[in-house]
Amino acid sequence: MQYQAFKDLLHSISTLTSQQKNILRQTLSDSETQDPQLNLEEQVKVHFSKHPVCPHCHSDSYKLWGVREGRQRYSCKACSRTYNAFTGTPLARLRHPEKWQTYLEGMTHSLTLRPAARACGVTLKTSFRWRHRFLKVLESDQAQELGDIVEMDETLFRESFKGQRKDLPRPARKRGNDKKTNCRKVPVLVARDRRAHTVDGILENEGAQEMVKHLRGRISIEAVVCADASLAHESLARKLGFPLKELNTSAGERVLDGIFHIQHVNAYHSHLKGWLGGVFH
Repeated sequence: MQYQAFKDLLHSISTLTSQQKNILRQTLSDSETQDPQLNLEEQVKVHFSKHPVCPHCHSDSYKLWGVREGRQRYSCKACSRTYNAFTGTPLARLRHPEKWQTYLEGMTHSLTLRPAARACGVTLKTSFRWRHRFLKVLESDQAQELGDIVEMDETLFRESFKGQRKDLPRPARKRGNDKKTNCRKVPVLVARDRRAHTVDGILENEGAQEMVKHLRGRISIEAVVCADASLAHESLARKLGFPLKELNTSAGERVLDGIFHIQHVNAYHSHLKGWLGGVFH
């Protein structure tokens, strides 16, 4: 970082709110304690050991209960059940943890099932199981709270039945012809703040009540939400009590007050669709 930029950063710290200072302090603490040499299994164990809450009753009262296969076990004082860092997670009972890091790196580089299986030396069936277990972990990886300026928008995906060869609920689609096959579009909500913290979710419909299920308790009281002008967004703002900046994008309005826009969340939509459609078809 250049000297002047670093100097400006130090000067801006005094303008932060107490909540923002706590976030900064936690971020710096995590970056200092994180060991980039640890593999995926070790990272999970280290992170869990800082606060080993019981996955059965969610009590934080525990005692150490020996080590099995290199993993520390705990005994809950509330429900008397034992657990480790992987109990109750999608990674529970998966074998060959020494290969997880390689497989995960392959996923980030968009390797499909067969090349990923060859890279890790596992069977195609194992590669399929690992892929869906890791995707379940990603599905639950939602930001606890969105702050500052939050951008929100919905996008549509064509409903896919890839891999399902029998009992299709509609005629097979030919060359993307949606009108003749009555292909259903699935709405996906994405809310993202300027620190790249993201909350997303599949909606049954584009109504405000569906959005409340994903965003309740996730937007900071100090946040300002920017979104497309719609009755659903206005209703959502009233239900959750956050200030809303509406953009009339259909009339060509892209930026409001020089700072409020939804370009980051639209870029997220573009990358997501490119990853799903361009790589995995």
